[in-house]
Amino acid sequence: MKKPSRKSRPSLTEYEAGQVEQIAAWKSEPPNPLSELWQMAAKPVGKAIGLVIPNVVARVAIERIDDAADLLAGQEDIKRKAGVGDLAELRDRPLEESDAMTRRVSLAAQALATAEGAATGAGGVFTTLIDIPLLFGLALRTVRKIGHCYGYALDDRQGRSFVIGIMVTALSGSLQDRRERLDRLRELEDMLVDETEEELVVQEVLSILFQLEAFEEVPGLGAVSGAVLNLVMVNRVALTARRVFQERRLRDAGKIQEIEPAEATPRALAGGFSGVLSRLAYSGCYVVGYGAAIPVFAATALAGPLMDNPLTRGVRDGVSAAAQSAGRSLDRARSAAGSIRPRRRSASAPLPA
Repeated sequence: MKKPSRKSRPSLTEYEAGQVEQIAAWKSEPPNPLSELWQMAAKPVGKAIGLVIPNVVARVAIERIDDAADLLAGQEDIKRKAGVGDLAELRDRPLEESDAMTRRVSLAAQALATAEGAATGAGGVFTTLIDIPLLFGLALRTVRKIGHCYGYALDDRQGRSFVIGIMVTALSGSLQDRRERLDRLRELEDMLVDETEEELVVQEVLSILFQLEAFEEVPGLGAVSGAVLNLVMVNRVALTARRVFQERRLRDAGKIQEIEPAEATPRALAGGFSGVLSRLAYSGCYVVGYGAAIPVFAATALAGPLMDNPLTRGVRDGVSAAAQSAGRSLDRARSAAGSIRPRRRSASAPLPA
């Protein structure tokens, strides 16, 4: 009797294999050290403020913002652009098609977040308070639309929990936190939404509120800081959503089981202020070195054709010959010094009077 053959796992395409490598690298990439340091300083303040906000109020606020994000995200535009009648059909399309739609969604969200942050940041503390629900609504909408691009409707209770879980993961203050939250992200689909929402509000939302308000008292910085912080936050959320849904799509297709993080350096995993300061010092030196090398290389590349003439070649060859001659003279001097030995006095010889 012929044994039934075991169904083989579908193989990754070349493009998918490249994305798997990028996801593994992203899982080992620490956040920007300046952002990480600032979040460490702001987190206690956010927690302290969170103690005075009733959980019921926080829960209702998150639910209302997420309801609005779900309504604004819609599904019809993605269906129309992809030419499908149901989002689930996108899971059978090449991954690169979903990635292309995701990039357009991300760019639009970043542009809107930047304009919104500049407008509300210019008005002071009160308009910044308005920016918080608007920003988080935009971020949740971005996660949902990116999920739509990969074929996930996210329109039920588990979908809401998953979207908020991606938000929590995106706002992680350290690489260790992100890895722990990525490990829990699949469980978040079955967790109580209340727990996820409470964590988001207490640990992340109020911390970012403090960060945004910190610049409001400095004239002229409100619009700039609001625009930059909004852009950075939405970019982090969009990238996290893209990586999470890419992995989920490949896993649901049976092409992978889990993407393990790439090997991380001890510096990237070091915790506490010492670890953050180490990453900050490394990044600062890297930026300075990189920034210094570019103009030197550019000047050399531009001046190269101009410097190639008999005059400059003569100077260059003369300098080279002088250096070689000086080296030979130094070698001869060392050799002569080594050949001169002090005469040893005989033990029986009388001492001079």
